[in-house]
Amino acid sequence: MSEGKIGQLISQKRTFLKQATKDYATGGNDMLDDIDSTVQEAKAELAHNLELASCLREEGDATYQHECLSMYSAWYEKWFGKPLT
Repeated sequence: MSEGKIGQLISQKRTFLKQATKDYATGGNDMLDDIDSTVQEAKAELAHNLELASCLREEGDATYQHECLSMYSAWYEKWFGKPLT
């Protein structure tokens, strides 16, 4: 799996904590805050995408399912990286 946005964030925070061990508590709290806000952003984006796809339900389930899968795949790759197949 390639590194996605969340993986990049975690790597950056690990590097920060290694360099700032004396400020571990502050850095750790900042890291948790950053990860929490990023996860909330990812959840909001997915909910928005599904809401947009629901407009296609009138055109049929096949179209709706295809669009949901396409949006989910793009969302997953953005946030978690491209999975190995």
